[in-house]
Amino acid sequence: MNSVSEELKAQVDKKLKGVNEKDIRFFRIDEFKRNLVRVDSFSHTCPTCKKELQNIQETVESIDEAINKVGKKRREYDKLISRLSKHMQKEHRFYTPYYYTYLISFFGIVAGTVLGYFLMQLNTELKLELFCVGFALGLLPTYVWGYRKDTKVRQEKRLM
Repeated sequence: MNSVSEELKAQVDKKLKGVNEKDIRFFRIDEFKRNLVRVDSFSHTCPTCKKELQNIQETVESIDEAINKVGKKRREYDKLISRLSKHMQKEHRFYTPYYYTYLISFFGIVAGTVLGYFLMQLNTELKLELFCVGFALGLLPTYVWGYRKDTKVRQEKRLM
């Protein structure tokens, strides 16, 4: 870890020492710290990360106010967390847990529903059964495919 990220993490811990554990989870402080380290490590090669590192430093100075009071600081903190997550996902290929499982399974559900509908039209006696078969044929392979991609993301240690 770089000294800048260590200092910023220590500042965050110091400023949020007495904060409730629920608030720390709700405001995604752990995710913020992980992204802080990632942004610091990528800031030498990525201009967006370099810019965001400055925004992080400004936010860390007032993070206790952002957590404890509703207002401008909290909105800025929320926007920063969202920007960091989107940037890490788009540019540096960090993903949330089960990202591909959910995404690809959704398309499998849609395809399975369409397939089930067409199978349902073939036979008037077994409509529900054929619909369920088509749905399963659409969902199961895509779920496995998404799970395998998520496993690869975990092996590469690219979880958000």
